[in-house]
Amino acid sequence: MQPSSTSPVTSGAAVSSGAVVEEVRGGWSRVVRRVAATAAGLAVLVAGTALWEYGRRAGDTVPADPGDVVLFATFGHYGGEAWLRRRTRRGDLRWRRALPLPGGTRPGLVARRSRRSLAIDAVGLCGLLGGTLVFSGSAIDGWLGRITTAICVVALPLAALAVFQRLRCPVLVAVTSRGVVAEGEELPWELITSVRRGKDGVDLRLREDGEVRHVSVGGHECTVSNERLADVIAYYLDTPHRRSTLDLNAPGPLPAVR
Repeated sequence: MQPSSTSPVTSGAAVSSGAVVEEVRGGWSRVVRRVAATAAGLAVLVAGTALWEYGRRAGDTVPADPGDVVLFATFGHYGGEAWLRRRTRRGDLRWRRALPLPGGTRPGLVARRSRRSLAIDAVGLCGLLGGTLVFSGSAIDGWLGRITTAICVVALPLAALAVFQRLRCPVLVAVTSRGVVAEGEELPWELITSVRRGKDGVDLRLREDGEVRHVSVGGHECTVSNERLADVIAYYLDTPHRRSTLDLNAPGPLPAVR
C-alpha cells in the first residue's frame, strides 16, 4: 500500500537493501564547479545584453514574435515541471566528505538537484527572459519598452546570480550530524519534532521558541524520492547516537518503511 500524502514516518522502520555509499570527489571537482558556475553566470549577463541589443537593432524585423517565445517557454516550463512530478525517482543519497553548506564544508549525506530539473529551468529562463529582452530592445522608443528594459536591468543580474548559485552548490538537501540543510537553511535536529511524506516533498515539523512551523524539503526537483528521503531523515531523528557517524565515513544500509 502506498503511503498517503500526509503519512508520518515512524521509528519502527525495517532495514532494507540499498546502502548509502561514498561519492568520491577530488579537490579539482570543486574548483571546476566554481569556474563553471562563474562562467555560466557571466554568460547569462553577456547573452542577455546581446539579446537586448539585437532587439534594439532589429526593431520590428525580428524573425519571431518575442511574445510567442515567452508564451511557449512558460507553457514548456510548467509542462516540464508537471512531468517531473509524475516521474519515478530512483536516485539515492550519497555520502560526501566536504559538502558546500552554510558556514563552510562538512561531511554528510546529499540529495542532489535533478539535472532534468536544471534543464527545464534553463529552457524556461532562456525563453522567458530572452524573449522579454528582445522585446524591450525593439520597443525601447516607447514607454512599454522602457519599463520592460528597467525590469530586465534588475532581473538579469538576479538570474545570473541564481544560475551561479545553483551550479556552484547543487546540493538540494543534506543530512549531517548537526541537522538537515535545505535551500541554504540549516535545521538543527533539536528543532525537528516529526517527519511526514507528502506528494510535493517531505514535511518537517519544527518547534522553535514555542512556535511551530513547517518546512518542505525534497520534492520533484530532487533525484531522491520523497519516501526514501523521509525514511533517512526519520532514521537519524530517532537514533541520535548514530548521527556522529555521518562525520566519519559512509554509513551502511539505512531503513525503509515496509
